[in-house]
Amino acid sequence: MSTPAPTPSPGPKKPLVVVSGMSRRDIITAVLIAAAVIGFIAFGIVQMGSGSGNLISGVVTGRSATGERETLFDVSTKGVKSKTADTGYTLKVFVKDENRTYDVMVEREVWEKKKDGEKLEFLRPPNEQR
Repeated sequence: MSTPAPTPSPGPKKPLVVVSGMSRRDIITAVLIAAAVIGFIAFGIVQMGSGSGNLISGVVTGRSATGERETLFDVSTKGVKSKTADTGYTLKVFVKDENRTYDVMVEREVWEKKKDGEKLEFLRPPNEQR
């Protein structure tokens, strides 16, 4: 009689992977959460582009120049660097919406270009920013 051929040993068992089924409710919840996250991101991008309201514009009504210069020093590990800035140039700017005249410090180039009656956009003073 012949003996049956030996059967190969099956080796170690692979672990079972349990995958839960996704119901319609799970899918709807995931879609709503994704839509909310995308909506918040879109809202943030739109708000960044709209500005903060600190940029105001008005009409130049006067100019003054004292010609003062200011030296700014930058101290770092590489040494001391200095930069000289013209800080003695101001424009008087009337803002109609606020019925107020601002003294705006500008660089010499801007001071030379802007004449009375021209529009100028500038940042609201730091102590009045919103």
